[in-house]
Amino acid sequence: MENKETDKWLNDYFSINKKDIQDNGFTRRVMQKLPEQPDRSWIVWLCACIGIVLSLILGFSTGTLQSALMQLQKIPVYYLLGAVFCFPLVGSIGWYWTSNKYI
Repeated sequence: MENKETDKWLNDYFSINKKDIQDNGFTRRVMQKLPEQPDRSWIVWLCACIGIVLSLILGFSTGTLQSALMQLQKIPVYYLLGAVFCFPLVGSIGWYWTSNKYI
């Protein structure tokens, strides 16, 4: 309760005592002089692929993958179809999160 009151008090204080500083294009000039950062998203995909390969190797060598496939055969087809139809939704949400730079 005290945190909410403190936050409200701080927000009120800073909104009343807000001072605007003239920029005169300073921020734009600084941003233009910053070096470009290379795209390093390939590291994530490399680590994901290595993780998948290691998981498959461990799954096959321990027999866990075979027992999981045997358990899948006992699941009703309707449940499996529901899971398959959820893949496009989950993929679309994942694509949106990775393509949106502000999240």
